[in-house]
Amino acid sequence: MVDEDLLTKFLKLMSSKITDSDLELINLGKSLGLNLVSFADLRASQEDSFIDEIRNIALEKMEQNKDNILDNKDSFYAGSIDFMVSDEPKGKQFFLLETNGGSHRGLSIVTEKQQSLLYNGYLEAINQAIKKYESTLNKIFVIIGVTANDGLIHEKVIMIEYFRKKLKTNGHTVKIFNTDNYDKHFKAEVVFLIADYKQLSTSLSFSNNWIKYDGEEVSVLIGDGITRRFKNENFSELIKEDFRKINSILVNPVFKITDDKSLTYLASYFSKETLKKYNLKYLLFTKAYSEEDLIEKLKFLIKKFKKSFIIKPSGGSGGAGVIPISKDENPVNIKNLVEESKEEFYAKFMKTRDTFPYTIQEMADFSLIDWKGGKHTFDLRIYLAQREGKVIPIGGLARIAREEFIKRKILNKQEFVVNLSGYNGQIEVERGIGFSEKNCKLLNLTREDFANMFCIGCVLFTSIVKNYSKIVNFSDWNNIID
Repeated sequence: MVDEDLLTKFLKLMSSKITDSDLELINLGKSLGLNLVSFADLRASQEDSFIDEIRNIALEKMEQNKDNILDNKDSFYAGSIDFMVSDEPKGKQFFLLETNGGSHRGLSIVTEKQQSLLYNGYLEAINQAIKKYESTLNKIFVIIGVTANDGLIHEKVIMIEYFRKKLKTNGHTVKIFNTDNYDKHFKAEVVFLIADYKQLSTSLSFSNNWIKYDGEEVSVLIGDGITRRFKNENFSELIKEDFRKINSILVNPVFKITDDKSLTYLASYFSKETLKKYNLKYLLFTKAYSEEDLIEKLKFLIKKFKKSFIIKPSGGSGGAGVIPISKDENPVNIKNLVEESKEEFYAKFMKTRDTFPYTIQEMADFSLIDWKGGKHTFDLRIYLAQREGKVIPIGGLARIAREEFIKRKILNKQEFVVNLSGYNGQIEVERGIGFSEKNCKLLNLTREDFANMFCIGCVLFTSIVKNYSKIVNFSDWNNIID
């Protein structure tokens, strides 16, 4: 469960009148007993004017063919995409690592303007619920899930305060609860309940096409971690067949795809003609449903293509279980590497979550940057949101690998896994850098490169929505897709 003292402080803060100075990162951290100095430093490295310019370039590039138009406004609200960069003869290309759904963490490192743009995506879901259900339900009931012992819980303060101000400006009454003090009879038009995933797993049910909290209908559910853990056969069936039959609004209902890296790659494959314009680099990939299948496919791929590959467990985060398999690896040792991957995944998520199906992806040649006296790998996370039926780019950050990259036969994970929270639960903000004119040069990228990444992110989420049924029902994983 979320740390009781921290959650108590959270609710005490949310029940008071919060000023803009209270929400300044360092002050907010002190009120919650957190040291957010490094978060403030990272946020200060962001440059709104630079990002605004890149965003406008990207939106203009996509406008002509309406590459970022959603067919439906109820499929995607907010998300992010991670890329790495490859130096090619014709210039920079970008290869996809993964998509992330509506369980955003790390947003305290983007500017207030970018946060507002992103939170407006979430707000679209809440406003849809108000429009749809305010005349039939006694309140709009919004559940926000958090990870247990969330070291980034301050971000929920910022997000919920943004919602509260917007909703109150529009004339709505708002109340915020946790599981200990929730009062289902409290009179407010919009009620927020904050709870960790473990608490919610024992309190949520599904009947009459509603997700319910202790029998009460939930209007909006924010947090992929909730829906991922929700074990209900009827719910799972509807998510796959027709999620619009579910009355509760989910942020995002396409989590089956954003959770599964192979399905994310499949979404890019189905939109490859559009994505070619924006320099997306395609890599070999496939899926394995058992340990035997995984080992055999790895042996086959290395032998046939003479390339290194990366294996990625299903639904993981923070790089847990992501293991490189070198093209020079002794085939006898592949089984040991698979076991290492599983053990690392279970150490973070326990055995309640299955590692399979695994995604196998070709390891591409990636760009290196000079950082702290050595050559390091890095990736770029791009945040996106819905605005009036369009997927728009918000901003992002670069994340730099812990250790210097040294080319050798045996690959070291810490040389290319860049997650800021991927090691022992510590959030290493110092390895992140914001998007700015200065950092553009550090990353050896141009404005056009950033604009192309923004476009790829928008097109990819649009493709996930457009091709949802074809993607989730794809089954031909005997083939290697390139």
